[in-house]
Amino acid sequence: MLNLPLVTMLFIGVNLDFFVILLFLLQKYRFKETLIGYEVGMLLIFTMSAIIGQLIQTITPTWAIGFLGLIPIYMGIKGENDNEESAQNKTKKGIIAVLLMYLVSCGADNIAVYVPVLATLSFPSLLFTLVYFVILTFISLTLAYFFGQLKIIKIIFKKWGAPLSRIIYILIGLFVIWDTGLLEHVLNWF
Repeated sequence: MLNLPLVTMLFIGVNLDFFVILLFLLQKYRFKETLIGYEVGMLLIFTMSAIIGQLIQTITPTWAIGFLGLIPIYMGIKGENDNEESAQNKTKKGIIAVLLMYLVSCGADNIAVYVPVLATLSFPSLLFTLVYFVILTFISLTLAYFFGQLKIIKIIFKKWGAPLSRIIYILIGLFVIWDTGLLEHVLNWF
């Protein structure tokens, strides 16, 4: 039998830190772009955890996952120049940016937490949990959107949003590199 409070706490626990990042992403990208990127990221992480999570952890050393931390660092350093981009290109770029940010900031941790719980579920419970997570993803994004509409939040993001998001991207990348042991592994080579 599915333990709904457990899977709810599982989702909230692993996505709580991403809620803050959503505030920044929603200031930069449209709701639809952010929703698609977030949902696809969540579905990818869920699927990897449910089907091949153990295999990925066995084959790929944890430290190698740290190289993914270079993606948000690059995004933070590069910044964005949206002046001459088409609307369609901006939409694709927004979806990909949100997807990559979710995978990099939540991927390894979510897989590590999801695998033990999802491995114990029957197939029908697994499918129900997947649908439930899709709904929870939409709810969390909607809450972030409305929270981001508060006047004080809008003022802060208007004045400091771009530099703060660049700093957060860089810090996320550095955290992934540190948390996976990549830095220690590379230093041991010398």
